[in-house]
Parts: sequence; C-alpha cells; structure tokens
Amino acid sequence: MELLISGRYYRMFPPEAYLGHAEEMLGLALEQTAFMLIDVYGLGYSPGEPEPERPALFYRGSTEVERRVMVDHVKPALEAARRIGLPIIYLNNSNQMVATQYSEFGSILVRTHGLTVEERWETDPVEFRFSKLVEPKPGEYVVRKQMYSGFFETCLETLLRNLRIKNLVVVGFAANACVQGTLNDALYRNYRIVLLRDCTAAMEYQDTLEDQTITRYFIRHVEAFLGYTATSQEFARSCEQIPDRDQLKP
Repeated sequence: MELLISGRYYRMFPPEAYLGHAEEMLGLALEQTAFMLIDVYGLGYSPGEPEPERPALFYRGSTEVERRVMVDHVKPALEAARRIGLPIIYLNNSNQMVATQYSEFGSILVRTHGLTVEERWETDPVEFRFSKLVEPKPGEYVVRKQMYSGFFETCLETLLRNLRIKNLVVVGFAANACVQGTLNDALYRNYRIVLLRDCTAAMEYQDTLEDQTITRYFIRHVEAFLGYTATSQEFARSCEQIPDRDQLKP
C-alpha cells in the first residue's frame, strides 16, 4: 500500500530563466516510510505546562512562530502518521558526555549563542523535555544526538536499516541547523526526503524574523538540492486515503 502525496521541487534551469516550482506525485510505500521529528522538544505547548526558560529557537521573537508550527501543523501531521501506523522516530539533542566543550562545535556554541556545553546540555535540562502535545508514545523511537545531524555517531542509520526504511517524512527544528544537517546526511545515504514545509522554522535573525527569510530560503534549498516538500494538510489528506492501522492488521 502506498501513501500518495504531491511533492514540490524546484527547477534551476534553463540558466536564463529558471522554470521554478513543479509538483510530482510520489508513491511512498507504507512499509518503507517513517515519520521523523527533529528536536520538537520544549514545554509550554499544552495547558498547564511551564514556559521554557529559553525559547528553543534562541531568539525570543521566534517563540510564537514555533508555537504556531507545533500546535497547528506538527501535531496534526504526527497524529495522521500514527493513525496509519508509520514508524515514529524522534531525534533529540542530548549531552552524550564526550567532552564537547573542547571541540569546535563547543566553540561555536559559545561564540554564536553565548552558551557553554554545560549550560546548553546539562544532564536533563527542562528545555529538552517533551510537551504532552507531541511526546513519544510506547513503541516509538527516540534517538539522542549531540551534533546537528541525527546520523552523526548515533544509532539512527541502524534503526532505519532494521526498519527497512527508504522514505523520510520530516518535521522539526531548527531548519538551518539540525534539520539541514540531518537531511544532508539522509540524502548521502540515498533516502527520499519529504519535508513538511509548514512544520519547520529556522533560527531567524532580528532583521529576517518578520518575513521568515531564512526559513523560506531553507525550504527552497530542500526543494532544489535535497528532496521534496509538502504541507501538513496535504500529508494528512494523503493519510486519510489509507485505512486506519487496526484495519491494516491481518
């Protein structure tokens, strides 16, 4: 059984005037497709939860953008994926205790974000806890990472191989950091990528936040260089054409 979804991509030819966006109907075999959530942690999305001390996207102006993405788009897409029984895989930042404070990555955290590894990734920071909105359910997978890419020195590749996955439907944050790093590595490993473009947001700068310049650029980058995009609504409609998981059982 296949999940039929229209994937948007971008044509950078001919040189004198790019043809631009186009759509392709994709048939994603259910048994070869996983739903991947990248760094969707953070409290404050469900009633009664405390607001996180630091917004997950660092710049406080991004907080409401991320809240809208999580509540209006990530949650419905996750529910649709669960209903049809897709494997659910969370990639989550975590302190792996490998002396990252002495690495170049640790230096970047300090000079770009003003945070040491100890401040950013203590053993169990409140910031990395899941909201009830999207928290993992029993039987779903949580892969802990320390770098941008979910493939770097983690068990993700083994997990995907064991599940016989070839297609990744992806949501999460931040578009220009962990999502981009993970999607780059996914392409190098020959996975077909479908990013739900309304289920992500970049770490914007003060002068790009209003029109979400970096987020829009990243989406175009995926469409031109890494795979396809679709919307959460399109994904949910595609899932509606598939019988519920219980009906798929022999």
